[in-house]
Amino acid sequence: MTISDNWKTLENNRIYENRWITLYQDKVQVSSSGNTIEYTWYKSPDVVVIVPFFDENTLVMIKQFRYPLQKILLEFPAGHINHGENVLTTAKRELLEETGYIAKILEHVYSYHPSVSKSRQVVHLFKATDLTKDKPRYESTEVITDIETIPVRRLKELIKDKKVENAGTLIAYLICCNLND
Repeated sequence: MTISDNWKTLENNRIYENRWITLYQDKVQVSSSGNTIEYTWYKSPDVVVIVPFFDENTLVMIKQFRYPLQKILLEFPAGHINHGENVLTTAKRELLEETGYIAKILEHVYSYHPSVSKSRQVVHLFKATDLTKDKPRYESTEVITDIETIPVRRLKELIKDKKVENAGTLIAYLICCNLND
């Protein structure tokens, strides 16, 4: 199947927009059936997730309040890429903002699409090593309740016990901490 065999956009309608999300309701002709459907999708800034290694076997993680869930989650630091900002710059900024650490080595490890049926958004995964402590610089909308150092084996136990709920953190763990097991 070639690109030209894919669905045809008949109308593109922006129905909502703010700083973080633009919502669209398009009219689309489905190539396989010829049927016309409404398709809702969104644009949102790309994201970075950083896996900070305090040492070879220990990670730096945050506990952050997540409003839609009304709970605090254990996560790796992460954040949206500002318009025109380089992904490496974003990774450095978010690591410092959320943990107070600066990484001498910040390596881009992987990029993926978190919601392929609803968005074009990309998540860029970084591994941070050779950390130096500074102080966190939280954004006004963030409620980070704790910064913790956690052994990789402990994070694995927490995941087995279904205590880690953030998809970006789970994917980052699989890629940065678990592929060599």
